[in-house]
Amino acid sequence: MNGVVITAICLTGTLPLMGAIIPVQAGMAIVFWVGIIITAQAFQATPSQHAPAVAIGLFPAIAAWGATVVEGAFRVSGGKTLSETLNAFPAEQANGFLIHGLIAVERGSIFTCMIIAAISVFLIDRKFYSAGIWALVAAGLTALGLMHAFQVSGNDINYLFNIDLLLGRGELPEGVYSYRAFNIALGYLLSAGAFFACGWVNARHPREMVEGH
Repeated sequence: MNGVVITAICLTGTLPLMGAIIPVQAGMAIVFWVGIIITAQAFQATPSQHAPAVAIGLFPAIAAWGATVVEGAFRVSGGKTLSETLNAFPAEQANGFLIHGLIAVERGSIFTCMIIAAISVFLIDRKFYSAGIWALVAAGLTALGLMHAFQVSGNDINYLFNIDLLLGRGELPEGVYSYRAFNIALGYLLSAGAFFACGWVNARHPREMVEGH
């Protein structure tokens, strides 16, 4: 029912009207409370041994919040833009956090949250082949630009889809900072290989599982 109502609101264009009628403060309080409930249920509804996977799955969402804060700070600072800073100093830090890495983790955070949480669950359960398959999915999405890849123009952080390389449109305007994340895709591929190797070894030399683990 919630999905039907939200779909109707989006398709009928009534979202701006609701935004004008309902105070932002009231809406934020509801979103804040829903976030608390969802986070609590994520830990309560999963087996206790999967709690680390739930925590790991939160990291990209936290990075998304941090990237939003950094982007907003650059917008109001009136100094160098985010793209100028990254082009001059790719390893620039903001209070100890690498801006480049923060944005890379934030891009496609919905996919990243689900995939790294799934990989963590399968590793905990010693289902290495399943973890390897999810790592391959992550590598594919990253290679396409749906995860981790980004471009920064001024203070605007946008996705950078790598399909334009196949279409011969890989050139970006001057001054735009880009990161295609092919090295991260390679990392996922190497991780998949390691997981498959662990699965092969585990199948040949299965470890006796302790009851309750």
